[in-house]
Amino acid sequence: MRAATETRQRGAGRRELTYCFGPFRLIPSRQLLLLKGRPVKLGGRAFELLQLLVQRCGELVSKTELMAAAWPGTFLHDSNLKVNMWSLRRSLGDTQIEPLYIATVARRGYKFIAQVQISIGEVEDDLALAEPLPPPSPPLLRGIVGREAEIDEITGLLTGNRHVTLAGAGGIGKTTVALAVAQAFAPQCRDGVCFVDLATISDPTLFGAALVTALGIRGNPDNSLAAAIDYLRPRQILVILDNCEHVLPAATIFAGRFMADPSPCRLLATSREPLGTATEHVVRLGSLASPKPGHALTADQAVRFPAVQLFVSRAAEWADYQFVDDDCEAVAAICHSLDGLPLAIELAAAQIGRFNPRQLVELLDQNLGFRAPAADGAPPRHETLMATIDWSFRLLSQREARLFGLLSVFSEAFEVEDAVFVAEAAGLTPVDVVTGLGSLVAKSLLSAQAHGANLRYRLLDSTCRYAGERRRADPACDQALRRHAQRVLTLFEQSEEEWKWREPADWTQRYLGRIADLRAALSWAFGEHGDPVLGIRLTVAAITLWSETSILSEAQARLAAALALAKTVPCDDLSKTKLACALGWSLFYARKMSNENEIAWLDAIHFARRAGNIEYQQRALVGFGFYLLQIGEVPRATTYLEEATELADRDRDRDLTATSEADRALAWARAFAGELSKSRPVLDRLAATYSLAESRSRKDANEVYRFITVRFNLPFVAWMQGQAEYAARLASDAVDAADRSGHWVSQSNAFGLAALPVALETGNLDGLASYTERLRRNLERERISRWVPVERYFSACLRELRGDPRAVEDIRAAIDELIECRFLMRIGSYLAVLARAYLRQGRIAEARQAITRAIEHQERQGERWCRPELQRVDAAILLHTGEPLRAEKRLQQALAEARTIGALTFQLRIATDLAAHWIAMGRRSRAVRLLSPIYNEFTEGFATPDLLAAKRLLQRLRPTASGCGDYHGMEPVHARDA
Repeated sequence: MRAATETRQRGAGRRELTYCFGPFRLIPSRQLLLLKGRPVKLGGRAFELLQLLVQRCGELVSKTELMAAAWPGTFLHDSNLKVNMWSLRRSLGDTQIEPLYIATVARRGYKFIAQVQISIGEVEDDLALAEPLPPPSPPLLRGIVGREAEIDEITGLLTGNRHVTLAGAGGIGKTTVALAVAQAFAPQCRDGVCFVDLATISDPTLFGAALVTALGIRGNPDNSLAAAIDYLRPRQILVILDNCEHVLPAATIFAGRFMADPSPCRLLATSREPLGTATEHVVRLGSLASPKPGHALTADQAVRFPAVQLFVSRAAEWADYQFVDDDCEAVAAICHSLDGLPLAIELAAAQIGRFNPRQLVELLDQNLGFRAPAADGAPPRHETLMATIDWSFRLLSQREARLFGLLSVFSEAFEVEDAVFVAEAAGLTPVDVVTGLGSLVAKSLLSAQAHGANLRYRLLDSTCRYAGERRRADPACDQALRRHAQRVLTLFEQSEEEWKWREPADWTQRYLGRIADLRAALSWAFGEHGDPVLGIRLTVAAITLWSETSILSEAQARLAAALALAKTVPCDDLSKTKLACALGWSLFYARKMSNENEIAWLDAIHFARRAGNIEYQQRALVGFGFYLLQIGEVPRATTYLEEATELADRDRDRDLTATSEADRALAWARAFAGELSKSRPVLDRLAATYSLAESRSRKDANEVYRFITVRFNLPFVAWMQGQAEYAARLASDAVDAADRSGHWVSQSNAFGLAALPVALETGNLDGLASYTERLRRNLERERISRWVPVERYFSACLRELRGDPRAVEDIRAAIDELIECRFLMRIGSYLAVLARAYLRQGRIAEARQAITRAIEHQERQGERWCRPELQRVDAAILLHTGEPLRAEKRLQQALAEARTIGALTFQLRIATDLAAHWIAMGRRSRAVRLLSPIYNEFTEGFATPDLLAAKRLLQRLRPTASGCGDYHGMEPVHARDA
């Protein structure tokens, strides 16, 4: 903030050299390319290439000059230049056949052909801080050739059909077509497109995890498919399930449920075979058309066929190939022999640098045996593709072939450093890897795209499966899976350190993109031939990712398995402590509080004590304390939390986060125990300590988190002590702060613990309606099961207060579900609300049953804070059953209890009821003497139902009180009216 202010004081910007072309601005001094004023992500080497080309606009720039600019003093294969040049063209949107910006000069170099304007002027200082353009979701990796008719047809089909499947052989281009359809159909999708890449998982049981992760659903859905359906129901999203064939049963189950649910969403699947649902509309994707053998065509005529056009464009892209009439017959024969399969054609075209088209025809005939077709006249397309990949593989050098196999261990896109680490185990050097990656991209066996300052690589699905077979057959690759797991471990241990300083959104994007490799590494480590100790370390390292992204349901299974195993193999106590703490927190948000949760926390405490780690002892004690409060064991929670604060007192500088959490948790426990005078000062101190920081550092994010969490607890205490407006403002601040920072779990906590209870108790029905709706939306994106019955409870309360007589049954059902799930915190007050609702309907027996249950829970749980209110409701029931003496005694007990704990709001409620009873008994003066002083203690909240009821009662008493000189304390009421 200070830096931004200083910038504004210096002026709007600086005078800098700028190159302008089309909608782009290139600012060399800042290494910045802008598209319509917003930064374009560009790798460092791609930027150097662009800068040189732009500076020499209209001139031929040789390959040697470009290589020297991007890789000074380094010798590399020129395939690296082609990879980076292709990446640069993609960033500029210049991937069509006729270029707009960069033209290739065959076998010589490249030329920048767009008009460039050079200026020296002011450039805004904060341009470099602007958010980059969001990438398309997902990006198209290559230009599309010859699929226009299919794309139009499928786009039209999606308008009238909710489920369309693109079926076809591997390499036919299903993913490419699906992505193009998504781009065309996107305007009809109000809530966007969700791409689920099923090629990143090998275990069908991970289908649900992959689906909810792609949708952005976090939390702990008990049923991932049901959570996905719930999330999609109110939205308009195109869901793309890509590469379904290896997880077909799971994909079919989801598609069936998707179609059974009324929703405006659409499902587009790609698979080698249909999913098989009753309502599925199948489109079988055919090959690209190619000329029939024996037809004499010119180059202009032949290139009109999509297969030939694809071959020619790829050959030109990688080998500066120029299509001529003499090559027409050979190119047509290649495309026809390869069954028009796009991937096979690309693989063949990638060899043009080494062989001319006629030589390629001979090689294909010799190696693939196309002149000896199968009995049915032609080999199946799958065999054609596999034979083509095999042929391409056999043309690789030994080092390239070995690298190709090793790369199959990656489930998602990877960077050169990842490949170097894995390949080292097979004897390949960093130079082997760098040159090999460029060569594999040039041969279309590997794809590459810009990612920040680097290139990221990925094997396509079909080539990855083939590469995996080759890896398993090569003894030199035996350690590949271990090296992959070790690399993932290094990355996630690095993520723990980076979490402390990297900007939160950047950190999340960086490491959530590696979750597919994390899943694969864990599956190997805990598998039959894996390394369980390595798997335990990897699970510990992944805790930060699961916690930060709230992927709780997946974390629970992984953590439970790792912790159970850690107890049986050599493992240090601190690692076991971390696993147990993380498991405890993940289970904290489960639908039902089980004994498994308690065992996890007790394990954490035990292992932390044995490790002698004070910080984790505190964390474990605090976590267990929160758990005990949730299940209604206040005295036991207080014991553990007192121990946590005593540890903090030993060294207050050790960990301020753990210390503040211990203080907050103990203050909350004391509030539940009715010790408001001990609780409030601590909560006030914590609320004053943390503020809303405006920058994006992790330190500031933690400050915001603590700002929010203390406002879970303070509002309810403030409300009990007579500060309704302050309580509502605190709760609203927590909700808004969580909203701005994207803390959806924290916001749900703020709703459930503060905003909703305060809105209900203060009679703010509009606030109650808004908060329940917002919590409901939160639960769609962050499925925290504990809040589902809470949301149902408050929604039912709202309906009941607005006059729906049937809502009382929903209140009761929500409370029963909370009790069944062991979410017993505040359950006594919930039952008191139910009793009051029954009373309004004259259902006295049910009201009596509800308040009896409430009192039993309150006494058993030690939640003294709500005892006065329960006694007040009990007194109201006694009055309805014709027992005024018992009712009056009960109210006097309640008033004494409210005064003892310092709950001014409860004092007012009780005094109002007691005063009304005395008025009915003719004891008006006594009623005034009781109610007026309590009313006059309030300084805010005069529009709440409690204060309005007291005011109306006092106003009824005013004439009599004035006449007999017995109306003490009414002047302040007059002053407030004024």
